[in-house]
Amino acid sequence: MIRSSQILIAAALLAGCTPTTPAAPVADEPAAAVAAATPPPQPRESIAETYGATCTWGEVVSAGVAIWSYTCPTVRLVADEALPGFLRETTNADGTAVREPMIIFFAKAPDAPIGAVIDAVRAASPGSESCEIEPGSHDDFVLMPTGDQALAYSKFLNGEAEEPSMPCGPLGPSEAGGRTNRVLAGAPDKVIMIDWGTEPPVYDPDTLQAVS
Repeated sequence: MIRSSQILIAAALLAGCTPTTPAAPVADEPAAAVAAATPPPQPRESIAETYGATCTWGEVVSAGVAIWSYTCPTVRLVADEALPGFLRETTNADGTAVREPMIIFFAKAPDAPIGAVIDAVRAASPGSESCEIEPGSHDDFVLMPTGDQALAYSKFLNGEAEEPSMPCGPLGPSEAGGRTNRVLAGAPDKVIMIDWGTEPPVYDPDTLQAVS
């Protein structure tokens, strides 16, 4: 006769040998969901104070480069892949739109120095034949006159002459604000020219990044 205690022991052994159902693997969170959860970059304080109350903050993409900018009722940043770069579009009171290049991309070999784009920059900035790309402030570079043109510009700055006010053409120094050049982080084959204007720009250059 099989005792009840033996039955209990056998049941326990059988239970121990029964394979357990493995836990279902946790699926990786979709990349799109991760991207959606990433908060957008915040504009620098001067830009937010100027445009934040009446404009919409968003991303603009042109020729593999993205930047965050405000879109306002009468001014916005638009992509121009033929430039390539970004234009500031201003809508006048009569409804006409005026577009001006604000950010221009120049191509170079990934291992070449920033000065390798000088011929392309000169072609885009008539009057800069005697200008070179030189180190500026905040790790950026600037297009500046050299030789006799530099001496003439120094006299203009000191109030000793009336010209030249734009010694390197539209992409060089002027009374209408500074322009700087930088190699795009993450894209060593791209040099970005940024027009800062005389007032806070509608876009934040620090948000420039390469995108696929």
